[in-house]
Amino acid sequence: MVKKSDGSLCAQCTALCCHYITVDIDEPLTNQARDDVRWYLLHEGVTLLIEKDRWLLQIATTCRHLQKDHRCGIYEKRPKTCKNYSTENCDYHTIHEGWETDYLEIKSAEEFEAYLKVERRKARQTGTAKKKSIQKKTSVKKSAGTGRPK
Repeated sequence: MVKKSDGSLCAQCTALCCHYITVDIDEPLTNQARDDVRWYLLHEGVTLLIEKDRWLLQIATTCRHLQKDHRCGIYEKRPKTCKNYSTENCDYHTIHEGWETDYLEIKSAEEFEAYLKVERRKARQTGTAKKKSIQKKTSVKKSAGTGRPK
């Protein structure tokens, strides 16, 4: 790690944000789409990130303009994505300071299969609970006027 020299967060960091890219993907709602995600995860350096309703692929790759001192070699001409990156949400905080992350990180096809299994179970339970709730409401409506619920 670079020693803190100028008091900025960047002086402490090893440019974690310059060692990967993320690409938004659609939530995989079909078997084919889920199989595609599984295929992605069979490749080295690919991680799936799920952040509420946002799905991303994180691909480990280093920016070709990252210098040995962890500084940007094209700082003045860097892309807007880099310019918009803020120290408020810097990866340094989560890695080095133990900040909580607000996303689920899945690193393998096996982890993805386990995630899908849990989500299917939740969906079945939620579906059963909704069905029972609807049946109960319908039953109460049918018994209205008789003075007794069914």
